[in-house]
Amino acid sequence: MKRLYFLAAVATLQIVLGSLTMFQAAQPVRMADNVLVTSGDYYSFEVGILGDGRLNGNLSEIRGHSFDVFVFDERGYASFRDGSNAVPPLFHQHGTTIQVDQSLPGGGSYYVVAVELPAREDLQVHLDLVVFGLKPTETIVAVIVLVGGLALVGAALMLSVWSWRRTPSASKASSQAPADPSSDPPPDPLPDPSPDPPPVAQEPQDPPDDNTRIY
Repeated sequence: MKRLYFLAAVATLQIVLGSLTMFQAAQPVRMADNVLVTSGDYYSFEVGILGDGRLNGNLSEIRGHSFDVFVFDERGYASFRDGSNAVPPLFHQHGTTIQVDQSLPGGGSYYVVAVELPAREDLQVHLDLVVFGLKPTETIVAVIVLVGGLALVGAALMLSVWSWRRTPSASKASSQAPADPSSDPPPDPLPDPSPDPPPVAQEPQDPPDDNTRIY
């Protein structure tokens, strides 16, 4: 029984921890920063999610210079880096202040790129972005912990059923066990097969006549 309680306690703890980790994995991630983009270079950061997600926020050039913002998936980012631009971006906008509201279809890595095209001078970009979606690492850890907790719940249920089935059998076997002869009271003695006959009552006899007469 103690083993059953121990398994149930560990399973409950794992399920609680897994649920909390999954809750943290689903929380949106906000990134706010000021970045310097040197002339002829670009700034990018990667977003990794599981399942569908969304990217919201804005980017602005502090000194009022115009620049370009792109959102790529993995294939589009590889195409941008090698200069072929064969894969179109998911999002592209040009200006001094750019609002981003882009869905991220499916799990994977996505890239936000800030660049000046054509390059003329350095950029000072302020970005404030929020990413909605399941974070990969936290989600995987949460799933592992939850699966372990559910497995322990199954083991605890099997152990409880086994104990429940075993208890009636043990009680039945104990009730049918032979009694200890030493614990029984001693048997009554057997009657004597040939008892002595009871004594026969004799009638009182008259005193003997000795021919004595009393006058």
